[in-house]
Amino acid sequence: MQEVDIPLTVHRVIADGGRRSSISSATFSATGSDLLDVETAEPAELERTLGLWSGMAIVIGTIIGSGIFSTPSLILTAVGSVGMSMVVWVLGAAVSVCACVAYMELGTMLPRSGGEKEYLQAAFPRPRALLPFVFCLSSLAVGSPSGLAADSAVTGTYFMYAATGRSVEHSEWAQRAIGVAVALFCTFMHGFFVRAAIRLQSVLTVVKVLLLVLIVAVGFGVGIKRGTRGFGDAFAGTSTHPSAYVSALFKVFFAYSGYTALNYSIDELRNPVRNLPRAALGGLLITATLYVLSNAAYFVVLDEAAVRDASTAVAGVFFTEAFGALWGQRVVPLLIGLATLGNVMCGMFSASRVLFEAAREGYLPWGRVLGSISRFQSPLVALVVSCTLTIVYIVTPPAGEAYAFLIDIGGYPLWLFYGLAVVGLLIMRRSHRDLVRPFRAWHVANGVTIATAVFMCVVPFVKPESDDGEIPYWAAPLAAVAFILLSCVLWYVQVVVRRGPERSHYAHK
Repeated sequence: MQEVDIPLTVHRVIADGGRRSSISSATFSATGSDLLDVETAEPAELERTLGLWSGMAIVIGTIIGSGIFSTPSLILTAVGSVGMSMVVWVLGAAVSVCACVAYMELGTMLPRSGGEKEYLQAAFPRPRALLPFVFCLSSLAVGSPSGLAADSAVTGTYFMYAATGRSVEHSEWAQRAIGVAVALFCTFMHGFFVRAAIRLQSVLTVVKVLLLVLIVAVGFGVGIKRGTRGFGDAFAGTSTHPSAYVSALFKVFFAYSGYTALNYSIDELRNPVRNLPRAALGGLLITATLYVLSNAAYFVVLDEAAVRDASTAVAGVFFTEAFGALWGQRVVPLLIGLATLGNVMCGMFSASRVLFEAAREGYLPWGRVLGSISRFQSPLVALVVSCTLTIVYIVTPPAGEAYAFLIDIGGYPLWLFYGLAVVGLLIMRRSHRDLVRPFRAWHVANGVTIATAVFMCVVPFVKPESDDGEIPYWAAPLAAVAFILLSCVLWYVQVVVRRGPERSHYAHK
């Protein structure tokens, strides 16, 4: 069969509002049978439906999820004292701001959906597509679905709390069944009612912000009336073992994660060079302030023992103590359940966009199907796959420690690729001097992000002071590393053997 030469253009997006321009080209040979796999008609592009405020709502909505309502008890247990728990929350906010600033430079320099996939591809071109491929598979199969599963499960916890009036002793499988229903609902909304889903996300974001404002206001009022309860001898019992702080930081960073949400869907953001920094940093700073004040409010109203015993329903116990049984055990838990549902909606939105871009880049088999846009202007197939993986993570972990395990297994690859993306940023300052940089991250922000990534990737393998849980301390990081190594093998099959990127949507634009 006759071979023809087809120009393979590697695209990058410059800071011009989303238009693509070529920076390099190569040539490869393809047979006629190869050409049959390429879709001849130009697929539709996703519309730019997000402005500054709706973009900020997605950032805030993605950040504010189950973390602030459920992890304070786990973090307190890990670090051992109220004072150190507060320090960890403030430290998490500072590190998150540093990482957000670095991603603002990356997003405005390469304003194209896909996040780390785009940044790693530009910074580490050899071996071809290895790091972006591994990132995509790790994010799609580990990071995103585990986080969405954790949020979905907590949504189930609070809906059960509202239904039964009890913060604990719920049916584990009833909570998981509600979590599955939440994932399916979010997929249905984003798949068939795109604009309505975005409006619903914005409404639920307002609910989440108002809940946090209410927590802060209640804590302030109670503090004035009767003083603090949980801040006596605040640092007594503080842990000195580094593994305790890794466990706590994974949960804090899980609570703060979401400030990069717009980097994954920037093709849908109007005027991204202007709106991305404002929406991302503004949303993070608002949320971080509310988080720190909310944690202080928890310890003003509840004593240390009550926070520990509350497990993942600490916000519900807080409102029960403040308002009594009706509001604290019925109404507010329902609102918190709706708030965490909103977080799942935002997370499903971002996760499906990463899968959509990976498919169009040729990193996944059946790329034309997974990277297709439905007549409802949504990546419907990508949404269905993201939902399916989320459901797998909801139903498979063992009972009891499932929530903490999901956070830990998702946090490991997250910080590995955060660190690599910022290292790539520093490399591109030398190798891609011609790229337009509307915003430059501070050197200290880059350094803090890289140092945190190294810490979060190394210390999880250090044995903690006590390891009496059902799931070994090394299980989550080892599982994450094993999948990353497996992804390298899959990269060889899909990219080197099958030449997926050479037959992708972007190769033929």
